[in-house]
Formats: sequence, C-alpha cells, structure tokens
Amino acid sequence: MSTTTTKATTTVVANGLNDRAADFFEEVHFLGDAEGKIKIRSPPKFANPLDERKYQKQHLAAAFRVFAKQGFDEGVAGHISLRDPINPHHFWINPLSTHFSMIKVSDLVLVNENGEVIQGGAQQPINGPAFAIHSEIHKARPDLNAACHAHSVYGKAFSCFGRPIEMLYQDALRFYNDLAVYHNYGGTVLSNEEGARIAKALGPTCRNVILQNHGMITCGKTVDEAAFLFIALDRCCHAQLMANAASGPGWEKIHINQAEAEMTHKKSGNSSKMWLAFQPYYDQVVQEDPSLLE
Repeated sequence: MSTTTTKATTTVVANGLNDRAADFFEEVHFLGDAEGKIKIRSPPKFANPLDERKYQKQHLAAAFRVFAKQGFDEGVAGHISLRDPINPHHFWINPLSTHFSMIKVSDLVLVNENGEVIQGGAQQPINGPAFAIHSEIHKARPDLNAACHAHSVYGKAFSCFGRPIEMLYQDALRFYNDLAVYHNYGGTVLSNEEGARIAKALGPTCRNVILQNHGMITCGKTVDEAAFLFIALDRCCHAQLMANAASGPGWEKIHINQAEAEMTHKKSGNSSKMWLAFQPYYDQVVQEDPSLLE
C-alpha cells in the first residue's frame, strides 16, 4: 500500500503543513533538491478512521511476515499487538497457532480489555500470555500503540545476563536510556499481575525491555516503529555477544561517551526514523505476497 508524501524539509512550514509533519521531516533529516521536488514518504493522514484502521492492520500483518523472514518464529510463541485506532481499549493481535509467514489482515483478531475475542476481526483464539503482557502495556502506556514479543535466538541468549546492551557502536545508541530490564522471571506469563510488573519495568518513557531469562519486548507509537526496534535490538544482542566473546587483554571494549550517545539517540532512534526504517521491510513482503493485505 502506498503512503502519502510531501515536499522536502525546507518547504514543509511554507506549505502550511502541521507541526507533526514538520517534525517528521526534521527527525528523518533527509536531503532533497533545491526546488523541493524530490520527495520522501511519510506516515499518511486519514480523514476516515476506518481507512486508518485498514492501513494500520495492513502494517501489522506485514510485521508478522517480516518477523518470519527474520527467523523470529518458534511454534506458537511470539505476538505483536496494535491498539485499535477507533476504540483504544481494544487491540489487534495474531491468532494462536497461525505461522507468522501466513498471516493476512483477515486473520487478525480483535480483543477487548477483558481478553475476549470480539466481532470485527477473525473469530480465532489468541495466546493467553500474550494478552496478559500486551493488555497491561497498553493500559500503562497510552503513548505506545504497538508492542512486539518473539523468541528470537539472540534476544533469548542475551536475556540470561539480566542487563541492558552496552553503548559500544552506533546502532546500539537507538537504545540509549531507552532499554529497561525486567529481572523477576516467574515462568510463563499467565496473569495480568505479571503483565503489569513487566509494564512497570518499562516505566514512563522506555520503549524496550529485556525480560531476564526470557527474551525482549519492543514498543512504539506505530507497529512499524515497534517492529523495527525489535529487529534492531535482536541484532544488537547478537553484536553484544560477539563483542563480549572477542574482548580480552589488549582488546578491551571502548564505550561511546554520554554526549555523543544522547545526540545520536535523538537522531537515529526517534519514532519517525524508526517508522521510516521499517518501510523497506514492508515493501519487500508486500511485493512478495500482496494477498497479505486482504
């Protein structure tokens, strides 16, 4: 599905676009031509909330396809949730026991605040632990509209240390002061109380959390942002494990200092940049199988 575009940064305000659009182009800091004819895509705006719901569900379905290509599938483990744009107390999630690589828009399930599957989406069961985790995150953080959890290999491996990644390389700076750790592993999450504790670990500002001895969760204002953060964090966990294995006398790790970390996090880890970073993955899976949008 195509997204709307607008003129380059230098012409955004002059054309009377709102502050949100101006902020997007400032945050992705792209370069165009002097006349503003070279355009970059940006999140579309909708007059009709049903159109917005359709667009968001298409990106949610695509996120599952992307996760499958990244190898984040494992049996019935893993889930991505999306707050419904029409009723914010409801959210969309994947059906239990459908492989990520097969999910279409029509397979997505709509769930209410009680964990009940309701009309409007596929009439299929959902993962109980998924509801326990995602419902509490959506309640605690109204600024976050999507959350991702999957049993990725490097996320699992790194989670056993019960610590955040180190600020050793540029890509890690997406998570500077934006990665919490939940230390209280209590087995499979079966209660909302455990979900609430995970949400509390995120705190009021973090988008990402390492679940000790379990894996990780990433969140975002959009499912695009949350999904890309998951891909990025899993790769950071991989890089961290490699750096740990290689370090030794004469090969000590060098950490990035605070000033550069703060600046780079704002430039490379903001919500707009994360939305844009996911779009090539979206394009790839839609081109491979346009039926996922149905």
